[in-house]
Amino acid sequence: MDENHYGEAYFEGRGSNYWWTVGSYENFRHFPHWEEMLNLILEFKRNGSLLDIGCAYGLLVNVASRYFESYGIDISQFAIEKSKRYCKGNISRASAVYLPFKNESFEVVTIVDTLEHVPDLNWCLKDIVRILKRNGILFLQLPNPLVWHLFGRLGMGDETHANDFRLKQWASILMKHGLRVEKCLGMVSYSFRKTPLFVKSEKAKSLFPELWIIAKK
Repeated sequence: MDENHYGEAYFEGRGSNYWWTVGSYENFRHFPHWEEMLNLILEFKRNGSLLDIGCAYGLLVNVASRYFESYGIDISQFAIEKSKRYCKGNISRASAVYLPFKNESFEVVTIVDTLEHVPDLNWCLKDIVRILKRNGILFLQLPNPLVWHLFGRLGMGDETHANDFRLKQWASILMKHGLRVEKCLGMVSYSFRKTPLFVKSEKAKSLFPELWIIAKK
C-alpha cells in the first residue's frame, strides 16, 4: 500500500478519486451514512473501544466517539492533518498491514473503503483478528465489483484497488481468518448540498455499489 498514492491529489481537486462522485472527500461530512453505520454497529456492540482503519478525515471516528473510545489510523499524512478539522478522536498515522496495537485491544474494528486497497490482504486480516477481542465485531464497507467494473469501463474506476471480490468470496476469505459473517447489506448514499439520500437493502444488495458486512470473531 503505497502512501504516495494518498496525498492531497487523491482526496481533493479535479484529479482526485472523488471528483466525479462528490467533488472531494471533504464533502462526505454531509453524508447520512456515518450515522447509519454507527446504528448497524450498535446492533452488535454498544460500548468499548473502536478502531477505524483507513479513517481518512476521521468522520466515522468522530461519530463513533459518542458511544466508543474511538481511534483512527491512516497511511496518509495529508488525511491525518485534515482530520484535525473534523474529528475529536484519537487519530494517528499507521499502515493497515502492521497495526501498532496490542492483542485484543478493540471491541470493534471498522474499515470503510480501505480493504480493497490493501495488497497484502491476508496479513491485514490476520492482524485485525489479532487486535480484536473475543466476540469482537469487524465492520466492512467494500465496493461491489458488479457495479464498479462498469464504472471502470466508463473511465471512472480506481487504479489503487487490489481486491475486488463478490460477497461470497469475501465471506469465504473472512471465514478462513476465523471471522463469521453476521449481516450484509447493500448501500447507496448521496448528498446533494443539504439534501441527503440513503438507501440500504438486504435483498437487493447485488444492485448497490457498496457492500456493508458485519463479521464476528
